[in-house]
Amino acid sequence: MIPDNSAFAALSKPQTMRLRRWGQLHKIVEYHAVPARISPRQFASGATPRTLQGKPLRLSKAGSVYEVNGATVLCGNIRTSNATVYIVSKVLLPPR
Repeated sequence: MIPDNSAFAALSKPQTMRLRRWGQLHKIVEYHAVPARISPRQFASGATPRTLQGKPLRLSKAGSVYEVNGATVLCGNIRTSNATVYIVSKVLLPPR
């Protein structure tokens, strides 16, 4: 999962400060990555894959809208040599 540019602009000041701390930034980056390919079918089934950070993500689909933890998937199912990329509308912050 990769947030689009406007997702970073929408962060509050405390959230932005959280990104500036290396330990927190590392956790947030790991929270956006899943060690397996995610398919549109997994979104539709409501899967909860674990991230590299160890916490689960909530995938969902309502009509034609795909979401992860309430963030809209703006563009997705982009297959690369070692990943499937989804661009999301929010920075996904791991639960504390």
